[in-house]
Amino acid sequence: MTSRPERVQLPMMQPLRRTSIIDQAELELRNAIYYGDLRPNDGIPEVQVSRQMGISRSSLREACQRLVRDGLLTQIPGRGLYVTRMDAGTMSDFIDYRLGIEMQSATIVADTISTLHRRGETAKIDALLAPLRASLERSRAALAAEQLIEAGNADLDLHQQLAEITTNRFLSTAMNTIVILTRMGSFSDPLGFGVRADITTTHEALIAALAEGDGSRARALLRESLQELAGRLRAGVESDVVRDPDLLETSGPEWTTIGEDTGESV
Repeated sequence: MTSRPERVQLPMMQPLRRTSIIDQAELELRNAIYYGDLRPNDGIPEVQVSRQMGISRSSLREACQRLVRDGLLTQIPGRGLYVTRMDAGTMSDFIDYRLGIEMQSATIVADTISTLHRRGETAKIDALLAPLRASLERSRAALAAEQLIEAGNADLDLHQQLAEITTNRFLSTAMNTIVILTRMGSFSDPLGFGVRADITTTHEALIAALAEGDGSRARALLRESLQELAGRLRAGVESDVVRDPDLLETSGPEWTTIGEDTGESV
């Protein structure tokens, strides 16, 4: 007679779930801010937005609170929620934060590449840096076509990819918010959205430093680039920047009021 197997004792675990409506609403709002559909100082009217998304107001509130936590939205008592405008003080703190994340990312990537050099695994180095080189070429093509938003997208994507290459999920998650905050800073610039004219030269130098495993040089280039960004957005210090005057102002999004609250629970 076959004996019954002993019952396996498992640790306490949370039940698995699909992406929730709140997660989807948060992602929609993040994307709208990143792509400029929502600009600094634009309001988020709760009734209209919840109806347009087809979700309950309570679900929208929870999604918005996540963005408030990350600094993407600002809640003004008695007035509601607005896309954050990056003032001088906020920009100063933000640049310090971004420096910490990116400098650590560059250190990890450079150390990894140094190890690969010692092993003679050059093919792996090329594969590791391929996403950065792809973003560089996107920037080059976009600037040549005078597509400034796309050039900015490629720039931010390169920095996001730098964090992704580390395989450190905390750095990647932090950088995901950082790229949106950087975009908000660019749209907060009173002179209008701009991209450095020499952005591809800066990217080439950064990739070259990483390819050599030179973490010190890579960190110095990142610090120089971010200090330039801080001076431009925080203090109005102008450098060689290409601007699009059509991106200076926004009249705000046109929220529809079609449909009714679904009252769904998540």
